[in-house]
Amino acid sequence: MISSLIAILGGIYLVIKFIKSLLIKYVGFAIILTAQFAITASVITFVIVFYTFTITALVSIYNKGIDIFNYVSTSTSGPVTCLFGLADCIGLTPALQNGFTMMYGVLSTVVIFHLLKFTFSAMKIIANELFKLGVLLGQALK
Repeated sequence: MISSLIAILGGIYLVIKFIKSLLIKYVGFAIILTAQFAITASVITFVIVFYTFTITALVSIYNKGIDIFNYVSTSTSGPVTCLFGLADCIGLTPALQNGFTMMYGVLSTVVIFHLLKFTFSAMKIIANELFKLGVLLGQALK
């Protein structure tokens, strides 16, 4: 009776050990792989959203700057119209508008160089995450 009880408990122990090893091997890798996929996808999504925001902001800044010059030149309030008419006659308004366009070009160039620097660091991070993902997939498929 005791020997059969020891055999049954030994069998249960071996089944539990086998299930535990399967769970550790496959479920652990599945959890880690899922988390790594989520991290990689979130990094790529962040980079795309950041670029979209930056390009949208640059276009918006340019459009608002040009709209300000158009609004000021078409305002119709007595003395203000006379002042802007005089500024237009002496060439101040077109000079300011051209200056804004040149300043915007310089600003855009600086932002683009910073975006390139961000691109290199983002590609390094994405490559690192994809390498981790490949290593984990390689380990999981063994």
